[in-house]
Amino acid sequence: MLLARRIKSIRLFLGITQNQMAIKLDIEQSTYCGYEREAGDLKFKTIVKIAQALGCSIPFLTDINSSEVDEAKWRERFSK
Repeated sequence: MLLARRIKSIRLFLGITQNQMAIKLDIEQSTYCGYEREAGDLKFKTIVKIAQALGCSIPFLTDINSSEVDEAKWRERFSK
């Protein structure tokens, strides 16, 4: 899963709109929409802000090999 799709999947799981994310990040909705289309060029500072806005950890957000969108379930893999 690409980072852009991962960001979108987590956002949708949490029931947050793109506009709400843009407000949390203090950016235009069109800018945020671009993050969900091509997140490959995001600066680390932006990834940190997105993780904070989604209420998740950076490792969870950037685990592009995972299809899990619930961080609690994602963490269960590491506790076994």
